[in-house]
Amino acid sequence: MSNPAPVVFNTNIKPEWLDYNNHMNVAYYVLIFDLAGTELVSQLGLSEAVTKATDISWMVLENHITYNNEVVLDQPVEVRCQLVDHDSKRIHLYFEMYADNGDGTQYLASTLEQMAMCVDLKSRSSCTFPDNIAANINAMAEQQSTLPRPENTGRVIGIRRK
Repeated sequence: MSNPAPVVFNTNIKPEWLDYNNHMNVAYYVLIFDLAGTELVSQLGLSEAVTKATDISWMVLENHITYNNEVVLDQPVEVRCQLVDHDSKRIHLYFEMYADNGDGTQYLASTLEQMAMCVDLKSRSSCTFPDNIAANINAMAEQQSTLPRPENTGRVIGIRRK
């Protein structure tokens, strides 16, 4: 396993997520990562209930996804998340989705690199994270400070020529 970051989300692959190739459609990889991101920001203190009470939320600015290996019906997957960087308004995250082989081993199914921003929903503009959430982000950064930067970050898409 290349990413020792903590697990933030688990699920099993649902029938409606499959395509005509009988494996998970690409759109549902993004859904799983989105559910993992929602769980992560909830753990950081920015849950749906907090957003409803404060009009402070988060929005994704950019995603880079890789599809490394297929996953199939009912297969368990887990998503790990590493905080790559952050400032007062943004978090740079890296997710890896691991699929269970059924024998206790796992393989890397997909990765997602993401930039997200704190937003004030009243003004529909960026804002700084509330103090308690910023403290939780800082604590996460400290907890993960010994993790190496994921090699898959900062990818550029293009056709390699010889």
